[in-house]
Amino acid sequence: MAIHNPKIGIIGAGRVGSSFASATYPDGKIVAASSRRTEHRAWLKQRLPNITIVDEAANVAELADLVFITTSDAAIKPVCDSISWQPHHHVVHCSGALTLSALKSAAKAGASVAGFHPLQTFPGYANPDRLSNISYAIDCDGEALTTWLQSFADAHDSNTFTIQGETAHAAYHASAVLACGLLAGLVGISAELWQHAGIDRSRALKLLAPILKSTIEAIADDGLPDAISGPYVRGDLETIRKHLEITSDVNPDTSRAYAALALAQLHIANEKGNLDDRSLTVIKQLLTSHLPTR
Repeated sequence: MAIHNPKIGIIGAGRVGSSFASATYPDGKIVAASSRRTEHRAWLKQRLPNITIVDEAANVAELADLVFITTSDAAIKPVCDSISWQPHHHVVHCSGALTLSALKSAAKAGASVAGFHPLQTFPGYANPDRLSNISYAIDCDGEALTTWLQSFADAHDSNTFTIQGETAHAAYHASAVLACGLLAGLVGISAELWQHAGIDRSRALKLLAPILKSTIEAIADDGLPDAISGPYVRGDLETIRKHLEITSDVNPDTSRAYAALALAQLHIANEKGNLDDRSLTVIKQLLTSHLPTR
């Protein structure tokens, strides 16, 4: 049976949840959202005056029949287990790392369940624009709920793809963290190297921004390996040696990170076909020498 005009609730209206609570829906209406923090509930009431803001997750389930659980990953299963679900409920978690097993108690009660992970970063609260022009990972066995989630993505000019199973979820989410959170951290340690040129991290980040933007554009437009440039494409051994020496002098952890990342991506750089066997062997030896021995 198709899902039509559901009453939608958000459990855990933090950065992701408040963005879903602020979004428009092609089918359905937001009726309730929860937060455990008093000051955040006050902010939500001011920001979203037309919906009910509560402190308890169970109150959302009483008011809504399609419920997004947008808490931290660790809280999703305990929150789900704390609620008396009914067969009319549709329960959706927004974790990329977790499978449907986190919603087992809802499924046992007869509710339809799904994972719906927006492949996006949410640095602020109540920003529904970040839900558009992105991709969503869907984990769902129910046709009606899958169709409804796909319609939400379609309405927000977004793509969907299927992720199922522990291995697939773990690999996908690790990829997302590498491409987002760890990438931001990598840019941070890159900027910190500029202090040896008398430039602090904040200014270095601004100076690095154009090359970062160009790199992302090249990845999107040209793909790999074409978007890769630098000494690992050219086989510039002397430059690589200098990089390893200066990063070792500055911070051994930075040097190890540099070597590990370079070694992990070397097979992609080598797809350009510029490295001969000797250069590739020497580069691998240089990088490996800067990594801890097992």
